[in-house]
Amino acid sequence: MTDKNEKIQKCIEQMQHDMAEYEAKYQGKFAEKPHVGLGNRKTRCVNEATLPIITCHPSCIEKCAGTCYVINTCTRPRPNCRKCEARNTVLRRIDPNAYYEHFYQEAERLHLPIRLSDGGDFENLEQVEACKAAARRHPTVHAILYTKRIELLPALVDHPATLHVRYSAWEGDEVGEAEARRLGFDVTHVVWDGSGNCPYQKSLARFLTHKREIVRTFLEQGLDDKTADRRAESEAGKEIIVWHCRNCAEHGCGCCGEGDIRFNVVGSGQWAVKAAEKAGKKA
Repeated sequence: MTDKNEKIQKCIEQMQHDMAEYEAKYQGKFAEKPHVGLGNRKTRCVNEATLPIITCHPSCIEKCAGTCYVINTCTRPRPNCRKCEARNTVLRRIDPNAYYEHFYQEAERLHLPIRLSDGGDFENLEQVEACKAAARRHPTVHAILYTKRIELLPALVDHPATLHVRYSAWEGDEVGEAEARRLGFDVTHVVWDGSGNCPYQKSLARFLTHKREIVRTFLEQGLDDKTADRRAESEAGKEIIVWHCRNCAEHGCGCCGEGDIRFNVVGSGQWAVKAAEKAGKKA
């Protein structure tokens, strides 16, 4: 087993342990409010995070667990993030209706959109129906959702217009992609290795590669893992800019277009439309 696989397996065991603790604590009762993420200023939205891998499509553990940004920047290195994700996962399983209602109430109160399943995915039909019901009760709240659950897409066909659903396809997933388009859903492709046309993907790949090089240097100098990672994050950030969604739109890279609601595109005016027009002129 490679070092990367060992880290992922250890992370899975930690996530399962955290879930078991919350299951024992709640005893099947929705006894606590789920964690609402507001710390990521880039997305300008309410983040609803459940555990990656544990709730993701089974293909994810083989395809992207090693490069998943949620695992590698939040879940594995940050125990508090992992526990928040575990708490949300258990609460959603206990009462998905109360769970999604809480997020929509908070988003409505804060006048923000929601990024659903920031780490993870729907697990079953009950969660899909609960999410749609919450969206209907709060018609002013926009939410963006990426899912790989092709088997659940038929249940999402009648989703409210404010619930923006995209099928997240692997490269080569022609069957799933065709079915998603037949059902009327937009499709996005997962590329986290920098090979896509999106400035975010490319700049993030460069940043992570450079950061790993700096981490190795610090470790060789005798720093502990946590200190080396923190200092490498800062050093890499001085040299490589990670372009985010607004910058992607300004570049007209074509990764977003009219009606595309990635992250802070939701409810943020006409910049996505302008980006689509710019991309069309370059084509």
